[in-house]
Amino acid sequence: MKRLLTAFIVMGFLTLAGQAMAMDKKVNIFNGAQFDFYTLYLSPTNANAWQENLLEEKTLPNGDKAEIAVSRTENAEAWDIKVTDKDGNSTTWVGVPVNASGQITLMPDGKYMTK
Repeated sequence: MKRLLTAFIVMGFLTLAGQAMAMDKKVNIFNGAQFDFYTLYLSPTNANAWQENLLEEKTLPNGDKAEIAVSRTENAEAWDIKVTDKDGNSTTWVGVPVNASGQITLMPDGKYMTK
C-alpha cells in the first residue's frame, strides 16, 4: 500500500513539473519591416543582455510570421525585440507588450502593432 501511495505522489509531482515546463505563451511575430530577418532576439526591457537568437538557422522573410514561445515565468511587462538583416544591420523595437499580445507586427523605423 505504501508503494502504491508513493507511486501516486511521484506521478503527481511529475505531472506538475510537466505543466510548469509547458507554461510558455505563444506569440506570433509578423515581419512587416520591409526586409528579411536573419536573427531575432527578445529580452525584457530591463535586462542587460539579449537572449538567444529565436530564429536559430532560419530567416523570417518580409511578410511572413514566426511563432515564438515566451516564458510565462518572466514577469516583464515590456520587451525589446532586435533583428538583423543579411548585412548584419540591426533594428530594435523597444517596450513591446509581448505578454499582452497574441500577434506583434514589426514595422519599419521601430514601430509595431499588437493584436
